[in-house]
Amino acid sequence: MSQAGSESMDWTYSLLMVEFIAVVLADITAAVLIFRIYLQNRRISALAFSLAWIFDLIFVLASVNTGKPFFDIAGLVALPTFSGLIFYGSVKFLEEESLSVSHRTLALFSMMPPTFMVYMLYVYHYTGDALWTATVASSLGISGVFVVSGGMLLWEVKEVYKSAIKYLSAGVILFGIHLVPAAIFGKIELYKVVGFTFSTILIVFMVWAMINLTSSRAFRFAGINGEAEIDFKPGVMMLDTRDYPQIKERLKNVPVLAFLRDASDIPEKWEAYFVTTVPFQGNFKGTITPTNLAKMTELTYQYLEVLSKAGKRGVILIDCFEYLMVYNSWESLMKFLSKLRDIVLVNKGTLIIVLEKGGLSENRYAQLRKLLG
Repeated sequence: MSQAGSESMDWTYSLLMVEFIAVVLADITAAVLIFRIYLQNRRISALAFSLAWIFDLIFVLASVNTGKPFFDIAGLVALPTFSGLIFYGSVKFLEEESLSVSHRTLALFSMMPPTFMVYMLYVYHYTGDALWTATVASSLGISGVFVVSGGMLLWEVKEVYKSAIKYLSAGVILFGIHLVPAAIFGKIELYKVVGFTFSTILIVFMVWAMINLTSSRAFRFAGINGEAEIDFKPGVMMLDTRDYPQIKERLKNVPVLAFLRDASDIPEKWEAYFVTTVPFQGNFKGTITPTNLAKMTELTYQYLEVLSKAGKRGVILIDCFEYLMVYNSWESLMKFLSKLRDIVLVNKGTLIIVLEKGGLSENRYAQLRKLLG
């Protein structure tokens, strides 16, 4: 073998090793991070997506150990399992979002069986290898069908998740499509390099897009399902501090968005933010400075919009009214609460403000009641 040929083989081997490591790290990262998200909100779609990356890891590990019966069988089973979990996760995603599949999408699914059979016949015609067609090609083909279908289902929630779901849907569909030529040209050495490179790029992109989606506030908010019915009327409630413990107990199984000064004993299902001037993280999801009223408004809008589109009602709890008064002018605080009131009413949610009546002058308390209706 010439020196140039040897150097080319070394370069190809090095490239494949780098790509192999990248895919393994991407699979492990996705599986771990998305499973952590599942533990936080118990969305079955997150669990399915997490498991999917474990089976993709098994497939990749089996691919580098071809020729050994155990790994050959594992690879043939792992890829369809990956595709099945992607499809199942997409179905559960729609169910959790209370969305239905468009008739146009369902109509496209009807083309999958004949398309798959034509594909299988062409693979056999092109390769002339019956064993390859019945094993590797069928595994790649059926996986491609379900991965593409899963990507099409994800597209159905584009109105809720905007660009985040569009990136993931596009990545999933492209990954499913790229499996098609893999069965046709997979026995060619050059294609193995080119195909694996393209596969690596798509997998890394899909991992990024899926983590970006599942870690978004919209995914967390829509995924928290309360076990208790919200028996409060839509609108605004001003609650005395003495009644707060009782209301807190009633809301412990409701996905409340809470802005608190007391970070202890927060119900597990609450999306709680600790309002403080100290920039630290505790056993809650984050901190917000008392002057950042715009951020509280943004979180409220996102929370209520997502729950409203999912057919759910939201509850906003502010248990730091006096603290907000210290760091904001009265006029700014009234504008903030007026905006929250409008957002809550439009989305048929409930805003609960915990305060001590004795801490306000009669004029200010009357103004507050009049403003909030």
